[in-house]
Amino acid sequence: MSRTITVEGDINAIDSRVLLTGQGSVTAPSLVVPAGMTKINKIIASGGADGLAAGQVVFFLRLGGSAVLGGEQTIVFGGEGSIAVQAGSDAAPSLGSYFTIDDADIDIRASDSISIAAEMAGVDVGDTTVGITLVYGK
Repeated sequence: MSRTITVEGDINAIDSRVLLTGQGSVTAPSLVVPAGMTKINKIIASGGADGLAAGQVVFFLRLGGSAVLGGEQTIVFGGEGSIAVQAGSDAAPSLGSYFTIDDADIDIRASDSISIAAEMAGVDVGDTTVGITLVYGK
């Protein structure tokens, strides 16, 4: 049996660690690892930016807290680039595709809290939103 946690958040500046603590209409989902879960088996991540600034970034996922055994895990899960819109032109669409690790195999401790954070590094592309799903298992 597996369980999931999905969180999202906005990153509005480069090199800023942002804790992902929302879940759409749910403002404070539980970040406590469910009983009996000993691993993060799968990670699904996505990010997209409004592209209102010319730049290019990479997105990092940072998993930590007392639930993550062996210390914080940092995973690059995507990137984005944009060219600022010129007056009188149409903006190109921006698509944040998803990234999946099917065999993450990260050891965790049940009933402890997990910290899920993201950041972008590089040259600011504007406001960004990321979403992360962790699939817990045994």
